[in-house]
Amino acid sequence: AISLGSGYRAHPLDNANTDRFYSIRDRNVFNALTQAEYDSFTPVTDAELVEISGQVGTQIGQDQRGWMFTLPPDQKVLSNSVTFNNEVFFVAFSPDTDGAAICSAGVGRNFLYRVSVRNGDPIPNLDSNVPGGEYADRATELKQGGIAPSPTFLFPSPDADCTGEACSPPPITCIGVECFEPGFKNFPVRTLWTQDGVE
Repeated sequence: AISLGSGYRAHPLDNANTDRFYSIRDRNVFNALTQAEYDSFTPVTDAELVEISGQVGTQIGQDQRGWMFTLPPDQKVLSNSVTFNNEVFFVAFSPDTDGAAICSAGVGRNFLYRVSVRNGDPIPNLDSNVPGGEYADRATELKQGGIAPSPTFLFPSPDADCTGEACSPPPITCIGVECFEPGFKNFPVRTLWTQDGVE
């Protein structure tokens, strides 16, 4: 999955566009394509993506190229998303329109979205304080203003004098100075990638 959001970072106060978050499927990750095969692919369009706004439990079929989530009219994505543990974490920024009216940048508001990479469903038990229908169960409002950075994951080292699951402190997710436990175990697994024919 290639997951990314739209937003015009050079003009963060602009609310004229309808911004979305996309999760696009690349079904040829493990296949070496010929140049002719690569050239035959067409760009992904909105019509080939499943709109998940306002619904949960959406099925993404094999013939569909992914999903898209239309953000509220005043929100845009201005930093990178992070996919971890089959979840996509991304921050949407909402500009302070009152500040814009008086010719100042304003602080703005930031919302952490946490959704399933499979179909954009909200993560169960997300403690949300965001009002409003389909957005409330996918997002949490952050305390920081300005344009918040991308989420970062930290994995504390286990206690050297301890063994077993209880000795591994949980991972920590931070967006700027706001940190929280993401709710999954601290069992990092080293993964090595190789590619045939590359020396």
